[in-house]
Amino acid sequence: MDRIFERLADGFTGFDWWMILLWSLVTALIMRRSGQLVGAVTFAFIMDAISPFFWRWATGSPPDFAFDLMLARLDDRGGLVVLARIAIYFAAIYGLFVLRKRNWR
Repeated sequence: MDRIFERLADGFTGFDWWMILLWSLVTALIMRRSGQLVGAVTFAFIMDAISPFFWRWATGSPPDFAFDLMLARLDDRGGLVVLARIAIYFAAIYGLFVLRKRNWR
């Protein structure tokens, strides 16, 4: 069990948490109904997966190298971290959506 928590802790960097917060806010604000949650999480996860490519490309990495680093981000961390990232997106987006619905009516 300790190995699982270690792997999860090693799988997220500050940049990862920043991207999770950014895309959760964006998709929670776009959502109109709770039935759109799966689509919102899918959109957020895809944007989270390709954002490092554009970040590295904008900061001077060649496109091929930036693309390889983007894919390595998902491969090296294992399936557990990818599933945890999706679960975090579900919780964060739905929590922000409920908070928005409750306070903005």
